[in-house]
Amino acid sequence: MPSSLNRRSFLKHMGAAAGAVGAAGITGGAVAEAASRPAQRASSQATLNILCWEGYTDPSFVGPFEKMYNCTVTHTYAGSSDEMVAKWIAGHGNTYDLVSASGDADRRFIHSRTLLPIDVSKLKNFNQLYPKFHAPPWNTVNGIHYGVSFVWGANVLIYDTRKFKQAPASWEVLYDHKYKNEVSIYDSAITIADVALYLGWKDCYNLNNSQLAKIKTVLQQQKPLLRKYWAGAGDVEDAFQHGELVASSAWPLMTNDLRKAHFPIGETVPREGATGWADTWMISKSSPNVDLAMKWIDYMIGPQGQLGVINVTAYSGSSRAVVPALGPARVKALHMDDQAYFDQLHIWSEPVNYADWVKVWTDVRG
Repeated sequence: MPSSLNRRSFLKHMGAAAGAVGAAGITGGAVAEAASRPAQRASSQATLNILCWEGYTDPSFVGPFEKMYNCTVTHTYAGSSDEMVAKWIAGHGNTYDLVSASGDADRRFIHSRTLLPIDVSKLKNFNQLYPKFHAPPWNTVNGIHYGVSFVWGANVLIYDTRKFKQAPASWEVLYDHKYKNEVSIYDSAITIADVALYLGWKDCYNLNNSQLAKIKTVLQQQKPLLRKYWAGAGDVEDAFQHGELVASSAWPLMTNDLRKAHFPIGETVPREGATGWADTWMISKSSPNVDLAMKWIDYMIGPQGQLGVINVTAYSGSSRAVVPALGPARVKALHMDDQAYFDQLHIWSEPVNYADWVKVWTDVRG
């Protein structure tokens, strides 16, 4: 599990970094250069370096891929999209072959001009994706695919079922003095969108200065009530198992891990709604292993990769290829064939004034 890796220091600089990346733009020359780059054959014992979220390179499904293609897969975890962008940009896109980007960072990666446009006709499993993932706006620009979606989900509220006989109806539980020192929230500026929903602002990625000021006050009032700001799944899971938390914002991965550990955890989307995310595999245009990276993407949207990552994370898959292996009940539980459920989520998107969000978050965190 990753540590925070001085994530607050990342946040202090991300406002300027986001502006610099955005200003870079997408030039026709860069697109042409990347699009015309020939795919390279995976060499014997090649190493695929991946920058990703927790759960996306679990040995249970990485092992079969490594055997299939006689390669090694290494990973670096990031605890937030800001951290992921910072790590990628620090190496000018040369350090990693692939990144698993979320919607609040996709455009920063695209505008960095470090990505290889993907010829999806070379992915045999691409047509198995649910239609909403064929050309989503977060990874496709003017018909050019800069990545391929593979999993998605909601940012949920989880709770100790011994403390709550019924699921909390509102995010208010994370602001209630009754649970002082027993609640936790995600340590990222994107959490501001969750606070906006709690306050009733549905357009949660389009916040003006007055709204941001109100959210800052709410976060400052909440801060003394928090046991911790969490940076990764391990932070939350350990805290619940040690009796430190009774409720927290979370990812379904944490629910899944705690249930596997036989901890009495519940999960819900409160009445105010929830933010969500859809994650995308993107390839560095500097990768020496483009062919192998393409094979990884195809594997991860195929039945074996989809089943593997779903089993580990309990996230929803983007591909119909895994439906037979999951079965109807599990597909329904994951909302994979439920367009209405997906549409009601406020999928992570990068605000145009994200530098202001970062400043608010940094001021609150100190």
